[in-house]
Amino acid sequence: MTDTNIETPESSATAKSKDVSSKKHFKVLITTILIFVVLLLCIAGLSFYLYQGTLSSSAAYQKKIDNLSVQLESQANLQDKQYNESKLLNDRLNTQVEQLNIQLLDIKNKNKLYSSDIQTLQRNLAETNVRHPSDWILSEVEYLINLSGRKLWLEHDVRTSVSLLQTADLRLVEMGDPSLNPLRRALLEDLNVLEALPKRDVDGVVLALSSLERRIDKLTISGLELSQTSENDELNVSEDMGDWKSNLDKSWHSFVESFIVITHRDAPVEALLSPEQSWYLKENLRNDLSKAEFAIYREQQDIYDLALENALQLINNYYDMSDTNTQQFYNSLQKLSKQKVSISYPDQFKSAPLLARIMKQRINKSLIIEEAE
Repeated sequence: MTDTNIETPESSATAKSKDVSSKKHFKVLITTILIFVVLLLCIAGLSFYLYQGTLSSSAAYQKKIDNLSVQLESQANLQDKQYNESKLLNDRLNTQVEQLNIQLLDIKNKNKLYSSDIQTLQRNLAETNVRHPSDWILSEVEYLINLSGRKLWLEHDVRTSVSLLQTADLRLVEMGDPSLNPLRRALLEDLNVLEALPKRDVDGVVLALSSLERRIDKLTISGLELSQTSENDELNVSEDMGDWKSNLDKSWHSFVESFIVITHRDAPVEALLSPEQSWYLKENLRNDLSKAEFAIYREQQDIYDLALENALQLINNYYDMSDTNTQQFYNSLQKLSKQKVSISYPDQFKSAPLLARIMKQRINKSLIIEEAE
């Protein structure tokens, strides 16, 4: 028998060649793996190096950023502090400027007062050193004109104002100075204007209203006036004894009809005011008359007319106009309602500025004479 496990020389050579080739392939594989591993290690090392460099650079950058942030914050705080200081300084400067402006305005006002005082002193000095004794009369005329203006515009006393202007005119006549004729002409024009004003009898009108106010309680208020009903003559009982049947029948009908009475009236019935309403009516009338009295003293023509118009309307609507006392009261109010309680006064005397100019000219002339001496 032939043994299959017996190796021949050819098969052994083939096996050796296969072992050698397999060993070569293994070495190549090992070398390749080693090279790949080395490459991986190099790449990992390079990557780690680069990562460390990136970390260090990012840390440096972060540190720089933090430093810059701290610097920016400190600069911002410094700028805020400087801004607050500058704002505070500006406010102080504005306050000082306002105080200086107030002081400057005060100084200007004081200078005006001082200059006015100086002018007044100069005028007083010139008045004390006048060359003509008649110039004192001009000062008296000026005083009379000013006093007349106060009486007219403050107290509305036309009579006294006219008297003062007439006295001033007499003083000018006593001077006998022809250069003062324009002043006297203006003074006479002022007198004519005042004398042409309507005369007001304030006390007379007020007393008349007060008298009417006291008569209010005596006026008759319109009340309930019932129309007369026709009497039924058929129910009258006769005095003849023979008519006893008819009298009995009439008495019986009268007795029955007295339980329910129905009265027919053709004329309208006016409403009756209650005592409280009549009291309010009288007080309203008194109030209107009092308003008219106050309007007289204050020269308020509109309020005076409105108050008397309301009073006339109350009397016409609620009081008995057929009564003689009411008619007289109504007529008196109508007369008083036509009174003029306000007067249009002139705004200024023509003689006042003219006299002031003359006085100034004479004083300046006196000052010039004194300086020349």
